[in-house]
Amino acid sequence: MTPDFDVIVVGAGPGGSNAARQLVKLGWKTLMLDRQKFPRLKICAGWITPPALKLLELKPSDYPFTIQPFASGSVVLGERYYETHFPTTASYGIIRTEFDAFLADRAAREGATFLQDVRIKSIERTDGPDGFITVRAEDGKSWTSRLIIGAGGTGCPVARQWGEKSKEEVIIQATESETKIGADVLRQLTPYYGTTELFPEPDFFGYAWYVTKGDWLNIGIGRFSHKTRQLDDHRKPFMDLLHKLGRLKGIEDKLVDFGRHAYKLYDEVPRKLFGDRFMLIGDAGGFASKWAGEGIRPAIETGAFAANVANEALRAKQYDANQLSKYRDLCDAAYGSQKQTRIGSLLSNIPAGLQKSLGTMVCKSARLRKKLIFEVAFGFEPVIEG
Repeated sequence: MTPDFDVIVVGAGPGGSNAARQLVKLGWKTLMLDRQKFPRLKICAGWITPPALKLLELKPSDYPFTIQPFASGSVVLGERYYETHFPTTASYGIIRTEFDAFLADRAAREGATFLQDVRIKSIERTDGPDGFITVRAEDGKSWTSRLIIGAGGTGCPVARQWGEKSKEEVIIQATESETKIGADVLRQLTPYYGTTELFPEPDFFGYAWYVTKGDWLNIGIGRFSHKTRQLDDHRKPFMDLLHKLGRLKGIEDKLVDFGRHAYKLYDEVPRKLFGDRFMLIGDAGGFASKWAGEGIRPAIETGAFAANVANEALRAKQYDANQLSKYRDLCDAAYGSQKQTRIGSLLSNIPAGLQKSLGTMVCKSARLRKKLIFEVAFGFEPVIEG
């Protein structure tokens, strides 16, 4: 039997669309499926680093939607701002509704088949050298392929099927609101317009943010689920602080309702990233950065890794776990092994009081704040001019 496609990509976010685009550029017939209709609402603070744009082969000047240059950021303890400045743009603010639709449309224009509003009912795998993947939708339609890439977020159907999700996974839960307010109004509300304002939680088991980008305002808070009973109990004091600082004056009734999402960190409790005929990328594989939960660049990068490994597998006509293990090697080289290390064990067991003291020290130190928070955790990297 000849499958309908060489590869099926489940999920059309930045990771899935990048994987699909790379595959069609390599000459493979690729289907990209998403359960929603684009443009769709995507809850995300929404900043993207220069290296991530380079991976996408996308220049800021060629992007036709909101893209706010960030050359500074602040960490707020109580009401005290600790600012960090870069010599030039070090990151960009984008609107995921716009950004994801642009990338998915680009992949489709360049040759990927893009089907939206597809609710997957089942994913089946036929073993053997002549086997294939079958994806069935709730409406009765089905498609077959040699390989499948799971890019559908934390709850991706491919991850549920074969990712061997553990009950011990460390999950971040977040709630946020993104609203088009108008740049002139936002400039009046904050002297830090066009920057990222970060508000560490008092116990340092999460952080909140107030991010202005173009006409848009994104407000949110994320916390470790195992340290949080009710996320709203943490959002309320943050909103009270924003009131006190004047950040919500005249706009609170205009804010879009807060939405919720959850994602897994890249840590010592890994998901099964690959196996016979499948690979997991981005949030489906749990690639959000351990300290900040930043997931856009890892999604884009792992999408490229998976496309390259799929290309080799298709050319060799070998689709088993041994062939696809090269994907894990690329991920380990880029992000480190997910095995527990001595240093990792020590950091995981720091007493709460000491963790708070260390967190405060990092936030107040100009050098440590720039290096550990903005560069390491959030991936800020100054653009090299010329």
